[in-house]
Amino acid sequence: MQFKANEIRSLLASHQTAPGDSAAGPPTCDVVYAMFLEPTHSADPRWSTLECAIDKAVRVFQPTPALAHCEMLVPPVPCEEGLRTNFATYFGRNSGWQTDKADGYNYYLVENAGRWRAVPIFQLNAGAAVRSECDMELGVHYSLARYLTAVAPLRWTASLVSDKRRSPAHCATLTARVLKNSGVYMPLHASAWYGPTTLYQELCHQATWRAERMGADAFSGMPLQTAQNIEQLVRGVMSPRTVAEVGDAGCLDAVRGLTLKTCAAFSQADAVTQRITQQQLASALLRWVVLRGLVDPSASAGGGEETTDPQDPA
Repeated sequence: MQFKANEIRSLLASHQTAPGDSAAGPPTCDVVYAMFLEPTHSADPRWSTLECAIDKAVRVFQPTPALAHCEMLVPPVPCEEGLRTNFATYFGRNSGWQTDKADGYNYYLVENAGRWRAVPIFQLNAGAAVRSECDMELGVHYSLARYLTAVAPLRWTASLVSDKRRSPAHCATLTARVLKNSGVYMPLHASAWYGPTTLYQELCHQATWRAERMGADAFSGMPLQTAQNIEQLVRGVMSPRTVAEVGDAGCLDAVRGLTLKTCAAFSQADAVTQRITQQQLASALLRWVVLRGLVDPSASAGGGEETTDPQDPA
């Protein structure tokens, strides 16, 4: 991976001082990800009338591409942080870390497979900063009313809504607030101004600027080992065993390679390429963090987890 500058390599690296160094400490993560979910083609028959109304509003009142949900993902760096990776709030639930691996498997990798996009956000020690901020936002009440201030004619009212920690929020409000208060990214507007799509557009614009500044347009491929890690993680059997075989180091290498590829796509005008690279990055991230430790990797093959993802982007 050749770039005009070394900045992107340093931002993507997980730094750890040498063993035995008196200043040695836990490794740090300098990139976090905003995860965005594309809506389904049709309403789920299990949804309530209110949930169907929300889905309709998402499609009608947001810019293109209409996105249904967003949340934060922090890679498991250091490795003991495997349970503080996905932070979100959902309709009818308070905010929190998504620690139920079995529930996460169904939600992230089965029910919504192939519809996730990942946008990288770079900042030194971003992982620790975001985790600390998310811990301060645990148990925040979900607010459907905040969607009103995210609709174009009413966005001027967003600045009148409380933007303090632990104020009621929907997914985009909470994600924007976490980014702002953690110092990882400073949104241009009040947190209540954002819906999933407007936050996505702003973060993509920021990522494009960052990628160009880092020389991402010079991306010309990746090492063979990185390509093999990606192939195994993203296109291999979707199981805890696969993730265990790739290992944390291999998964991190695959995610780093796909992050670089995504950054390179931001410097292009091809929206299709950008969407595919973001989906590939999201798939790698979610398989890593969800399947990591879901069950004993040495368990017999053939269980329910060992299915491939038919919607995984090529």
